[in-house]
Amino acid sequence: MDFFELIRDRRSIRKFTDKEVEPEKIYMILEAVRIAPSSSNSQPWYVIVVRDKKQIAALSKSAMPGSRFVISWMAGAPLVFVLCVRRKFTHKFSSSFGHQNVWLDAGIAGQHLVLAAHALGLGTCWIGWFTEKKIRELIELPVKYHVAALIPCGYPAETPKARPRKSLEDVYSLETFSDSNKKI
Repeated sequence: MDFFELIRDRRSIRKFTDKEVEPEKIYMILEAVRIAPSSSNSQPWYVIVVRDKKQIAALSKSAMPGSRFVISWMAGAPLVFVLCVRRKFTHKFSSSFGHQNVWLDAGIAGQHLVLAAHALGLGTCWIGWFTEKKIRELIELPVKYHVAALIPCGYPAETPKARPRKSLEDVYSLETFSDSNKKI
């Protein structure tokens, strides 16, 4: 699949078939995460692959109180990748200057994950709406790590249409924010 086709056609999938994801595909996705770039090559991520149905059901109930319906559909996923990060020295140093590079690194690794899954014919959906304390307890996460995202994964049982996107002119300017000259 062409790269631009891959990124253009990827959609958030919230309905999955019952087909299990093959171990070799899981390893290929994890390899895509492993080779992701990171600030100062810190590689701060750790991925927990959850396939147990009871554990996935518990994860699907981890949204904030009063908003559990938001991710309850996740219980139907064959697996969930729990993307975790650990703040390394470079992250602690950059945060003293107001930069939170650890979350950027997590985003890069997560994007590698979802694009690799899509290239393998699988669907995913980023979830950032959860209570970290509940997830932490469920997956026995050490204190030095934080949960960056839950990413359910499986064979899609839906084909959502693309949502409207901003025009190219609405997402960039030249040299300064207020520059109205759009020709590169």
